[in-house]
This record gives sequence, structure tokens and C-alpha cells, in this order.
Amino acid sequence: MKKSAFVTAFIATLAGVVSSSAQSLSVTGVVSETVGTTAIVSGSGSSDNTATFSTGTVGVFAMNGGSRYMKVTASNPTGGLVPGGDSLMVARTVNSQGLTDNGTLSVYVRPGTSTAWTLDLNFSFFSDAALTTAAPLGLQLTSLDIDYAQRYYVSNSTFTHNVTSVGTNLTSAPAIAGYTGYTAVPDATFSDPKAAVASWGVGSSFDTRLAHDNVALFMFEFRQPSAVTGLAPEPSSALLAISGVMALGLKRRRQRNA
Repeated sequence: MKKSAFVTAFIATLAGVVSSSAQSLSVTGVVSETVGTTAIVSGSGSSDNTATFSTGTVGVFAMNGGSRYMKVTASNPTGGLVPGGDSLMVARTVNSQGLTDNGTLSVYVRPGTSTAWTLDLNFSFFSDAALTTAAPLGLQLTSLDIDYAQRYYVSNSTFTHNVTSVGTNLTSAPAIAGYTGYTAVPDATFSDPKAAVASWGVGSSFDTRLAHDNVALFMFEFRQPSAVTGLAPEPSSALLAISGVMALGLKRRRQRNA
């Protein structure tokens, strides 16, 4: 087979694999979650909704009735956020700022002081409740209701493509190497596409970073497309990147063989 024909066939096969691996996910059950006295979030949350946290696993959730399981891990807190003293909520959404779509996830961060902080949040997917077998998939992660100068980052190593709506309120957050960041000042609601960003990647483990200067509520949806905002990234950019790398490799091989 000619190299050009091989590349075309390989990309077509890869496109089929990526397409078939894409999963539209909803949180349908709770194995464990980090909350205080109640899982119901009142408004933007309160101290009653949070619990003192430690780094490591902060929640495990059944997705799509148990066809997948999602582990949420918190790590690398910095600045004004101190594990063992400050508090966190990671919970299936019940009533967060009026959002009653319980297929989503709410994360409320409550530092002890009004000092800038960051927290890394990882979403990992498994095929079993024991979390022994990783389950790669094509994931769309939509972060909702970014406002009040919250800063939200996605890792460029685990997400390949990000989409915001026409007329978005989001602007670039202060740069962090290896991440793409978003922030916005205007007050927003969970259903406002202008305050949301949808990110797409392929794998079983996906990294994000949360940042703010005070308490902050982050909300996440895992459907393709987003049922809340309608946003839907296209994975074509990932395929183009892979095909570009392959083409470069073939060019270098031809040069060596010349």
C-alpha cells in the first residue's frame, strides 16, 4: 500500500475509533461524595454544604446507570486553600443556583481566607465500581457559570479542543504553562452559554485547575452536546493534529531514505 493511501486509511480508521469512543455521560448515582450536612446546595452553597478535605479522592460517581464510573481527585492546593483546615464540596447537583439537572456535578471551594488559591481537579473514568479497569472514552467536559472572576483551566495534554459560544463573556485567564484558561467578571447563570466553555479530549484521565481569590462554585456537565448550553466541540482538530504529525514523520523518513 502506498504511504499516502496508508495515511488516509489510518486517519479514517482513527476517526471511526474516536467517533465510536465518544460518550455522552450523566451523573446517575453516588458511590461517595465530599459534602457537609446536606447534598442540597442552597444558592451558591454555604458552609453547611462543605466538609474539611484532604488531597486525594474526593468523590466517586456512577455514570449512565453504572456503564462508567468517575473518580474525582483533588491535588496540589496552593495559596489560601489549605487541606485539613479549609473545606470543599464535590457533589451530584441537586439544586445549585436553581439548576435541578442532577446529571451534573457541583464543586464548591471554601478557603478560610480571601487569598488567591488554586486546586487541581482530575476526572478519571473506569468500567467498574472498584475502579480497577480504566475506561478510555471521548469526553466532552462543559464548565458552566464561570463568573465573578473565577479562573478555570483545562490541561492541554488531556484536552485537544475548546469551544465557547458566539458573544462569549469569557476571556483568557492569566497564563499557566500547559493549560488553557478562562475567566469572566459578569454575573451569570448555569444556563448562559456565554459563561460556559466545552472541552473535548480522548483518554481515561482528564486534568483541570480551579482558581479564585475567595469562595467559588464550579459546575460541570459531561454530555455531548451540552444539554444545558448546547455547546458541542468537534474532535476534528485532534484528527488534523495527528495527521499532521504522521505526515511530518513520513516526510522525515523520505528524507532519510533519499
